[in-house]
Amino acid sequence: MKRAKRGRTVPTYDQIMIAARELFSRYGFRDTTVRMIAQKAKVNGASINYYFTSKEALYEAIFEQEFQKSARPLEDLIGTVHDAASWKAALEKWFDFMLELFLLDTPGRALFRRLVAQERSSPTEYCERIYRDVFLPVVGVFRALLRMAMPDETPERFQAVFVMFLGTCTCFMHRDPPWDDIEVCRTVDRETWVRMLRDEIVATLMARHAYVTNRIPPGA
Repeated sequence: MKRAKRGRTVPTYDQIMIAARELFSRYGFRDTTVRMIAQKAKVNGASINYYFTSKEALYEAIFEQEFQKSARPLEDLIGTVHDAASWKAALEKWFDFMLELFLLDTPGRALFRRLVAQERSSPTEYCERIYRDVFLPVVGVFRALLRMAMPDETPERFQAVFVMFLGTCTCFMHRDPPWDDIEVCRTVDRETWVRMLRDEIVATLMARHAYVTNRIPPGA
């Protein structure tokens, strides 16, 4: 195991995950090799096969870990809604999550954002599974929250509104230089920028769509 700060140790499993996340986010799945991961993690290739069986399994494990750590709690938001105020609070928490994911530059979030961007721009053969198991549950929460304001809307108009507001978050996925000059405000700190964006998005949504019910129609 690798020695960490203050005498703590980093288990081999975590070493591999940290190294793989960085390399996959920088070079993509196809151009990252097991040998590169082993060298970055300072382990041998057999350790990667022992813990993950394959590069493919390691790649999927990274997305699953991030989902369990950060996104799984979002699924509880739907159950917190019982009136207009709690609906607004749930919307704010959902947009907080999405905007923090794509805009905050803490090491873990920045790397995961680049991983998501890599998968969106150059999908791997695992894209469908990752989409189903990781991304779909997250956007499904917003879809359910939006349906609470549009329970009887036509599928076409609902989809138009859904995509419009989802896009206000996902546009920040590809914000590496020089695009960050357009998408990031430099006169406030990043946390303040996230809160400002969130408030604008939620206020715009609520100005056009008011809370109606917490009973989500079938197929929402």
